[in-house]
Amino acid sequence: MHLPEPSQLTPLLLHLPTPEELPWLPRPAESHHTFAAGFLVVAGLMSAEALAGNIWHRSYWRRMLFPAMLVFLGWGMVVVAFIEPQARLVHVTMGLPLVVGGWAEHRYRLGEISRKVADAFIVPALLLAAFDTLAFHLDGTPGVVFSHLALGIMVIGIAAARLYQSARPESLGRATLISFTIVAMSGTLLIDSFVQPPV
Repeated sequence: MHLPEPSQLTPLLLHLPTPEELPWLPRPAESHHTFAAGFLVVAGLMSAEALAGNIWHRSYWRRMLFPAMLVFLGWGMVVVAFIEPQARLVHVTMGLPLVVGGWAEHRYRLGEISRKVADAFIVPALLLAAFDTLAFHLDGTPGVVFSHLALGIMVIGIAAARLYQSARPESLGRATLISFTIVAMSGTLLIDSFVQPPV
């Protein structure tokens, strides 16, 4: 069996398709709509869990919905690297913390790690995503700069709220605080989709 030389694979590895080359790929603004909706689902799941209490966690599938959604959104962010050729590295390094956070939450919910160990993964992952947002998106049009500044600050707020909630994980008020912050982040992401430069 004849295998291709590495030099023959280089063009395939270095070139990812863009929306201009594949019309069925969503434009950047459309991907922002999708992620805004995804984060609204995450906020809704967190609220439902807090309101239902222990009843929610009796079902394995309900218990795993939240971490699965985080992992799904994280890998979705990695896929966005195909869509936005100007910000591939940024979206990969924002998506991977979501995957790590979902993985850690999954392990915590299975009882395999403690809440403190899960937070040791989740909080730094959130801070890395905030740093990415602030460091790499603070250039461009004023609308893009302001929306990403707001997103970065909200993600830092979510990290702080996660630590605040960890002292009393059963607290409805603390879970609602995170949910409202995620809803605000979703709204900001939706606004950001309207200020994106055309591709």
